[in-house]
Amino acid sequence: MRKIIAYEFLTIDGYMAGREGQEMDFVTRNFLNEMESDIAKEYKDVDTFLFGRVTYESLSNYWPNVTIKEEPLADLMNNMSKIVFSKTTTDLKWKNSRQSTKKLLEEVEGKNVMIIGSASIVQELTERRLIDEYKILFFPLISGGGKSLFRQLNEGIPLKSIDSKIYNNGVLLLTYSKH
Repeated sequence: MRKIIAYEFLTIDGYMAGREGQEMDFVTRNFLNEMESDIAKEYKDVDTFLFGRVTYESLSNYWPNVTIKEEPLADLMNNMSKIVFSKTTTDLKWKNSRQSTKKLLEEVEGKNVMIIGSASIVQELTERRLIDEYKILFFPLISGGGKSLFRQLNEGIPLKSIDSKIYNNGVLLLTYSKH
């Protein structure tokens, strides 16, 4: 059965990027090969990424310019199908990318779908209770502010803890599913 998975990187105070909305140096400074290997395992059951404009533009400027020797995830990232939800992005130069012409819910069909970053997509699907699994890497940093992954809900959403892992650099991976 298809799942919608949100795979997110957060500071321990819950921010996914800095105050300008794009700074993620807390991730690049603390990323380990073991973390990359674990993420690659997650991708094997996924055939599509969903991206908002900001995340797509950031990743599309990086991944096509690296080799598998430099970044073991390069082939996976570059060959995966990518659906971009944006009314302003028109330059979809990254391999296997297309702009969505449908509503968000109409695009989440098929094999497992993964969202990386893309707070607006996570927020919409969370509000509709459509995300099946949250995989959150908490980085050991209190940023004191920035871009939040979640926005305020009228009612909380109970989740079930299904896995956890701590890496040598202090990063904690928590996996939750909806009840």
